[in-house]
Amino acid sequence: MISNTELFYARAKTYQERRADIVATYENRIKALEATKGSKYYTDEVKRAEDTRHKALTALKEEYAEYFRICFDAMSKANTSRKMLAPTEEELRILQLLKMKDKPTETELEAAAKTLKGNVACLSVLTEISHNCGYLRSYEKYADCKEMSITDADKAIKGLRNCLRDFMEYDTTRAGRIAREQINEMHGVPVGAPALSKRPLFETKAECFDIIAGLSGDSLVAFENAVNEHGQETASPHIHIVPSLRRSPCIYAGASFCGNC
Repeated sequence: MISNTELFYARAKTYQERRADIVATYENRIKALEATKGSKYYTDEVKRAEDTRHKALTALKEEYAEYFRICFDAMSKANTSRKMLAPTEEELRILQLLKMKDKPTETELEAAAKTLKGNVACLSVLTEISHNCGYLRSYEKYADCKEMSITDADKAIKGLRNCLRDFMEYDTTRAGRIAREQINEMHGVPVGAPALSKRPLFETKAECFDIIAGLSGDSLVAFENAVNEHGQETASPHIHIVPSLRRSPCIYAGASFCGNC
């Protein structure tokens, strides 16, 4: 059996490798034609190479769109089928007391968080109380176990799905493309500008989720706990799960699920 996040990683890695091969074949062909630049032969062959690349990439994206749809459906099913831990009577009393107050202090909310740390759902309610009082602080980090609420995990799944579209379409990072577009708008398109650097190819599962969606560290652990608990699928025989070859250097830096796209 393979978990939903392992299945996603396996699919993303084979897609990444096949896409890189298609692009490399195209780039090598263009390089080989360099000596004939300016001729009709060059123009015709470049057009032929571009058409071949386009058809190959289109077919690849269509093939993997269905694979990833299966992954996301399984993640959503696992997330929504999770059982919530019912709060104890003491936990309920604490939340009810806080809701009865006009505006509990941040000190009171923090003290409550330390008591409620065994129940993620209670911490989620505490965060809601905090935000309703005008405080920006959240309290899920106090949880004894690394877990996402069903709502937060659903948002993370949608964020991963959105970031995947960019991953499948481009070799470069979204941030790099936006920065280049802004510079071009301000100063015009520079002559002989270097091509944008390509997005690094990942090796490990940790790198996969960080590079595609900016999801790493404790946030990745919590996400996996949410979407892998139930509804696991069996990988197709041809999928090769690559073991971790090196430790991911990335550290989760924010709440956005596509900060690195």
